[in-house]
Amino acid sequence: MKQKRYRTYGWWAIGLSLILALLGLGWNMYVKYTTPVTKYALEIGDFELQIPKLGVTSTTISLVWNPVNDERLVGYDIYVNQEKVKEIRPSAKGASIIPRIELKGLESDTVYLVQVKAVDDRGATLSDSSKVPVKTLPKEPRLEATAYGAVGDGITDNTLALQKAIRDTPAGGILHLSKGVYRTGTLFLHSYMTLELDEDAVLMAVNDSSAFVKPNYVVTGGTPYLGLLQLEGDEQGPIENVVIRGGTIDGYGWKEDLLQEENTPEADAVTQDVLDHTGLLSKSEVQAAMRRGASYEKGNSTRSSLVVIHHGKDIFLKNTVLKNASAHMVEATQVDQLSIQEVRMEGRHSGDGLHWDGVGLLIQNLVMERMQQGIVVLAGHPVGSSVTEQWNAYNLQIRHSRVGIVFANTGNTWIQHMYLQGLTMEDVLLAMRVRETTTIGGGIRDIVVRDTQLRGIAQQIDIGNKRNSPTEWIHTTVEPLN
Repeated sequence: MKQKRYRTYGWWAIGLSLILALLGLGWNMYVKYTTPVTKYALEIGDFELQIPKLGVTSTTISLVWNPVNDERLVGYDIYVNQEKVKEIRPSAKGASIIPRIELKGLESDTVYLVQVKAVDDRGATLSDSSKVPVKTLPKEPRLEATAYGAVGDGITDNTLALQKAIRDTPAGGILHLSKGVYRTGTLFLHSYMTLELDEDAVLMAVNDSSAFVKPNYVVTGGTPYLGLLQLEGDEQGPIENVVIRGGTIDGYGWKEDLLQEENTPEADAVTQDVLDHTGLLSKSEVQAAMRRGASYEKGNSTRSSLVVIHHGKDIFLKNTVLKNASAHMVEATQVDQLSIQEVRMEGRHSGDGLHWDGVGLLIQNLVMERMQQGIVVLAGHPVGSSVTEQWNAYNLQIRHSRVGIVFANTGNTWIQHMYLQGLTMEDVLLAMRVRETTTIGGGIRDIVVRDTQLRGIAQQIDIGNKRNSPTEWIHTTVEPLN
C-alpha cells in the first residue's frame, strides 16, 4: 500500500512540476513580448527627429528632421548612444544642408539611441533634437535570383524565373540580383519585399512589346502597357513597404549608343523617322499600336514606362540608375509616401522623369538628364488624388531637358505644400510650368523654392493666364542663357 501511495505522490509531483514549468514559460513569453524593447525612453527636444517608415533595416537607420531656422547654423552633429559619430556640413560655401542622414554598419536586432544637434561655427549647440530609441531589424531572409534559373547573359528572357523568385520572397525578404544583365518582361512586385541589385547588375527590358501588354487589355484609348517593374494595389488595399535599390534598370527603349550623344533641349519631338532609326522597344510598341489601327501619333503617345506604381504606400527607390525608358521613367499615381534617394535618371527627350500624384514625396539627390519634362506633379489627371501635397526635395538636379517641373490640377483638386531646397537646373528651355484650374475648393498654392541655381534657362516660369505669382524664389542665382 505504501508503495502505491508513494507512486501516486510521484505522479502528482511530476504533474505539478510540468504545470509550474508551463506557467514559467508563459510568464517568460509574457515578459518578452510586453516589456519595452529598450531601456531608453523618448526625450523631447527643441525639434522633432523622425524615422521614415522604410528608414530602418538590419544594418541602417535613416534620420530626418526639419531644417533649423537659425542664422548662426553651420551644420549638424549626429549622436548615437550619446556619442558623436558624424558631422553634417555644407559641401561648399553657400551650399544647402540636407536635413537627413543614414547611419550604416549597425548591428542587427539592436537598440540605438539617436539624436541630432544643430551647431554654430564654434561647435556650440544651438538646439537639440528629440532623443529617439530605434531598434534595427533582425537579419532579413535573402534569396538569390540565380537559384531560380535567372541568367545575366544579356540574352536570356528571365521573366518566368524572376517572377517565381519574387513570389517566393517572403515578407521582409530580399531578392538579390548579382552581376550581369538580366533581360525580362513585366515583373509584378508584392508588398513587404526588397528588390536589390548589385552595383554592376542590370535589369533590362526585352525587345518585345507583347511582354508588357496589360492582361485582358481592351482598346479604350489609354496606354496598353505595364511597366518593367509593376507595383499595383487592388481593392484589398495598396501595395506597401516595397524597396527597389542598387544597380541599373534599363528600359531598352532606344539604341544605347545614341544615349551617349550630346542632344540639345531644342531637339524636335520624336518623329517616325527618328523612331525607325533609333527606337528599340519604343519602335516595337508604336508598330504594335499601328497594327491595331492606331495612328502613328496615337501609338507614339502610349509607350510604356519603366517603373509603374499605382495605389501604393511607403515605396522607396534608392541608389539606382533608371535609364532608356520607352516613355516615362516613373509613374506614381495615388501613392502615399514615396521616397527617391540617390537616384539618377537618363532619358532621350522622349518622356518624363516622374509623374506623381498622392501625399508625401521625399526626394534627395536626384539627377535627371535629357527629360521631356523632369517632374510632373498632378492632381485629378484623369483619375488621381484630389489633394497632392507634402513634397520635400533636397538637391534636385535637372539638366539638358525641355521642361523642368510642371504643376497641373483639374477640377476641385489641390496641389499644395511643396518645398524644394537646393534646386539646380541647367540648359532647360522652361524651368517651371504651372497649369491651374481654379474652381471653388481647388487650386495650386504654397510652392517654396530655396537655394536655386538656374543656368542656361530660356524661360523661368510659364503660368498661363490664371496665376500671378505661384512660387516664391528665395536665394536664387540666375545666369543668362549663353
